[in-house]
Amino acid sequence: MRRRLFAPARAVAPAFALLALLSAVLITPGGAAAAEDRTALPAGVELPVRVRVALRVLNVLEVKETAGEGRFFVEITQRWTDPRLAFDAIAVGSGRIDRIAGEADAFLASIWTPGLVVDNQIGGRDSRTVAVATSAAGEVVLIERFEADFRFRMNMDAFPFDRQNLALSLSLPRYAKQEAILITTETDRLLSGVEESSLVVWRPGRLRFANEETMGWNARSYSRLAATVELVRQSDRYILRIFVPLFAVLSVSLFVLWSPALREQEKDKGTMIFSSLLGLAALSFTFESSFPGAISLNTPVAQMISLGYLYLVLVLMIEVGLTAACADPTRRFHAACLELRWQIRWALPVMMLIVCVGIAVRALPG
Repeated sequence: MRRRLFAPARAVAPAFALLALLSAVLITPGGAAAAEDRTALPAGVELPVRVRVALRVLNVLEVKETAGEGRFFVEITQRWTDPRLAFDAIAVGSGRIDRIAGEADAFLASIWTPGLVVDNQIGGRDSRTVAVATSAAGEVVLIERFEADFRFRMNMDAFPFDRQNLALSLSLPRYAKQEAILITTETDRLLSGVEESSLVVWRPGRLRFANEETMGWNARSYSRLAATVELVRQSDRYILRIFVPLFAVLSVSLFVLWSPALREQEKDKGTMIFSSLLGLAALSFTFESSFPGAISLNTPVAQMISLGYLYLVLVLMIEVGLTAACADPTRRFHAACLELRWQIRWALPVMMLIVCVGIAVRALPG
């Protein structure tokens, strides 16, 4: 009879022991409750949490001028301090713990992170690699490399002498500026930069940082860091493709003005000028298909082609008019007409050349 009375007590004892063990795990600093606390804002640090950022553009893979898009291979380094991640360097045997790839992602999921995003990024991140280092003092260094498409504002007015300033907008959408902010120090600027591009038509320039503020949907201010990448177009690579064919078409005017065989043949002059006009129109369509936006926008190439139409028509009208005026040697002003005709022959081409050079020089980056 006693065995039956004490048997239920023996069965209940393991259950109480299990509950006591779960309670001890949940309330201890290393338990689930502590892990949940580690994902909140760092405790024991002055707010806002300062997240230092360094950016390196490792390669410019593609630039779509008319679409306002580009594909970059970038490396973003973030640094912040979280006292909860401090450890005893003597006990661990090292003053720093490094984690890479999947181990780094799992570690990042268990701690607080700023949640840095690139606002003008399009789509996901390809070829992504990640590494995390934590120091004994609780400093965290997160390095992430990836390829991605970005949306930019581009100005094609100076094509092909343009210089593009492409801005990567970094922000912390989860935390207002009273909680976390983005900053760059002199050390971060030294670690930042733009590497040589695989695109032969672009030469990398400098990288600039600027702190900004943005207003969120909840009417709170958020920290934003604009990293502007400067790319300079190699305009000399467009000489053979654009300017040589353009001036070859316009050079027909020299033959019309100076050829002795065409001095009295207005019909042949008109045929050559109209053929040049058609050739100039064909070049416009060719340039537009090869370099979208080069003709449709107010670029130096578009201005030169537009002036080319006017120049060819003006050459034909002046030459025909002066030929008719100088045809009769008995006229009173025949000598003056011949002198004017001779002056016009070199003045018109020189003026057109000066105007084209002025357009190109004005478009050159300062």
